[in-house]
Amino acid sequence: MAKWLSSAVARIGALALVGYIAWLGWEHLGPRKPEIGPVRKELADQLIPNIVEDVRTSRKAVRRAALLHFDNDPTDYFTNTMRSIIERRGILDLYDRTLMEKLYDLLHLRHRTYGNKDKAIRRARELKAPAVLFGTIHAFESYPTGAKIDVDVALADASGRIVFTKRYTKESSVSPLSPVVLRERTRAVPWFRRLLAWIIVVLLLPVFTISFIRAMVRQRSNWRNAFVLATYTVVDALLAYLLVGAALSSWWAVLVFIVAVVAALAYNVRVMTFALHLEES
Repeated sequence: MAKWLSSAVARIGALALVGYIAWLGWEHLGPRKPEIGPVRKELADQLIPNIVEDVRTSRKAVRRAALLHFDNDPTDYFTNTMRSIIERRGILDLYDRTLMEKLYDLLHLRHRTYGNKDKAIRRARELKAPAVLFGTIHAFESYPTGAKIDVDVALADASGRIVFTKRYTKESSVSPLSPVVLRERTRAVPWFRRLLAWIIVVLLLPVFTISFIRAMVRQRSNWRNAFVLATYTVVDALLAYLLVGAALSSWWAVLVFIVAVVAALAYNVRVMTFALHLEES
């Protein structure tokens, strides 16, 4: 009995190891979905609540429906965000995603889309849903000065009657220094390279301007010294903010930012003390 149990455990362990290796291989070598940039994400977040509100005011007697994956939504962001907002607001009692759809999400596979009425109605009847919400994204793209989205949204009942339909077009313009643009520009640069670049700038900035620092400390004015120290520290903090890409959205990022600024402050104090010693010698 003990020998059989040991053999069974060994086989299960081997299968688990093979399965884990296969999963790692799929994660790294399998298909992947495109990622949505922060500029497009912000535009979708602005538009989708308006669409959901229009659905609420135009749904008539429809209270339960299936939300189908929008055509031309390879990132899944538009469809998933609409589902999330509708469910949180209780606008419609949405059918849960099917087991196959959840498996597609798990394996990073692209979903079957339903952009026209006939396909959507057929799918509604397959799901035995009393109504279906579907649509087509005609354009969803970003460019250096902003982003644009153009989408058709429709709500139909299982008989084929269109309850609500509307086409939405929205454009946004962004500043080159806006947080979303900074995040998009810095995402491709590894964090350790950005950190190294910031450290080099913080270390060399006082060195290259040591003549200015010596001229200030030579005045023997606490106010001037405090002003110089504050100026250099603010510059260091601003550079840290820009290199992070304004991605201070988590407590960990904020903590790292604060530690970096405190370290820069301590280094600037050290440099000014050194400059003062040079003037006294």
